[in-house]
Amino acid sequence: MQRQPLPRLVDARKFAAIGTEIAATEPVVALTRFREGLASDRGVVEVDFHFYRDLQGFYRLDGKLNTEVDVVCERCLQAMAIGIEADFQLAIVWTDEQAKALPKSLDPLLVGEEGLVLAELLQDELILNTPFVNYHDVDQCSAPNSAEFAPAEDEVEVKAEGSSPFSVLGQLKPKD
Repeated sequence: MQRQPLPRLVDARKFAAIGTEIAATEPVVALTRFREGLASDRGVVEVDFHFYRDLQGFYRLDGKLNTEVDVVCERCLQAMAIGIEADFQLAIVWTDEQAKALPKSLDPLLVGEEGLVLAELLQDELILNTPFVNYHDVDQCSAPNSAEFAPAEDEVEVKAEGSSPFSVLGQLKPKD
């Protein structure tokens, strides 16, 4: 299936009723909410959407996304590339009551009568699947003393069984 630009607005119910599949791309620069958490707006997101009705009669949207974006390394504060891949399975609902009636295995996608904005859904999934904190490998990080962040083998302490993590507080107690 050839990739196309991401459609802006779709009728989720109609697409699910006829079993529509969409293979699309969207530049990161067009995804403003997602872009705010990145180091640059470089990259293109490839996404596959499959709208259908399952055997239980639920309207469904299954998707898969793939991209490479630049995030900030928390040690050196420089840009670093990461790959993001995610699969998601959503049940399309129009009311809160329908969402509450879904099986626990399905996440609801609340859609209004005006339609589904695919770029908003894509941004939500990208934000949910982007690691909150990112670090270069220690040997690739340009932060000064980045090697100090990795514990040496002889520095790892093993606590004796039964020792309390609060035992050090006894040393702080004033002596009479």
